[in-house]
Amino acid sequence: MSMMTLRGLIGALVLASIGLGTSACNTSKATVDTFAKFTSSTSPGDWINGDGMVVESQKARLFTAVTFENLEQDIARGQGEYLTSLAVLLKVPAGEQDDFRTFSRNHYPLLFTSDERTAEGMLAMLKSTQEDQSSGRQ
Repeated sequence: MSMMTLRGLIGALVLASIGLGTSACNTSKATVDTFAKFTSSTSPGDWINGDGMVVESQKARLFTAVTFENLEQDIARGQGEYLTSLAVLLKVPAGEQDDFRTFSRNHYPLLFTSDERTAEGMLAMLKSTQEDQSSGRQ
């Protein structure tokens, strides 16, 4: 394993540990399983740069995988630090974040269907539904 890959993997594990530590009281087997599925479905080179930092395009995916259960609770309420953080990672402008939170809450049943309860699925559905609304199709 090259030194760059090893640094990247260590950086990802540190980031994951911080995320899991932050939500330790709400961490469950489902959250750990979601993170494990995410990390096993991507190679470190896809989401870690040479400096061991998460690449910009993967930050929302990693955050969603690590904080999935807390994010689900925030989306159900339409507010909270995890939902606000996701909006920032998705580069939602500050002036549109209230609309984003309302949009997310209103689409909760679609984002968290019983047959598709994964961080990857939820994030993909959120982005797709948001794009559909932006283009006037919904």
